[in-house]
Amino acid sequence: MNRRKIIWLVIISLSAVAGLIYFANNWSNKIYADKITVKGNTTISEEEILKAAGIKRDSVLNLDDINYLFIRDRILKHPEVKKVVVSKESPSELIIEITEKRPVAVVVKNSELFLIDDEYEIFSFKNFEKVYDLPVINGLKQENDPDYKKDLRSALNLIKAAYSKGKSLQNLISEVNVSDSEKLVINTNDHSAIFYFPRAESGSDEKEMFNEKLNLFKKFFDEEIMRKNLKFEYVDLRFSNQIIAKLKSI
Repeated sequence: MNRRKIIWLVIISLSAVAGLIYFANNWSNKIYADKITVKGNTTISEEEILKAAGIKRDSVLNLDDINYLFIRDRILKHPEVKKVVVSKESPSELIIEITEKRPVAVVVKNSELFLIDDEYEIFSFKNFEKVYDLPVINGLKQENDPDYKKDLRSALNLIKAAYSKGKSLQNLISEVNVSDSEKLVINTNDHSAIFYFPRAESGSDEKEMFNEKLNLFKKFFDEEIMRKNLKFEYVDLRFSNQIIAKLKSI
């Protein structure tokens, strides 16, 4: 072997060794996740969150090179996620903390079911357990109708007012139907009773009006339907000084 070949072999060998040393040092200086923690989820599974993030449980993740905003934006595409914070915890833990959307009612739109939260945001859902025990808002017009948003807001304000008064009252409401422009029609879970609530007049305080009518609603239901076991075709609460109720014929 001539001298020139020997020199080239030495150079190549030294370069390879240098490369290995650089790679080894670079590898040792990086921090890789050995634990992935998902927090804040109650109805969305951890596996579903990781799938939305595009991360596998056994993924090798360099915590220094991860694009945390990219992971967050991926997870935010999940229809039931409201907020996401992605961070790292010393020494080598990746933390994904989410806030789920909290639905307060089911909305029927174009014969499809959606959920709505207390900030009037409508979203689709994957977990059908979320629709159990939630009141249904029905009878909405098409979204391009000028009354659509007003009707939706009125129905949700009534439901929110019921929630603020306690679980027994909120569980009493099965459906709020807004198809009648003169009234809101409330169907109850127990005894399948029908109540008519007024629509708010222009400029009036809708929430205050609903609070007042819900007190009458609960009192009438407890005293006349539950205690006396009476059955009514409807109970009309739209008037200020009287309740009009029609008994069912035997």
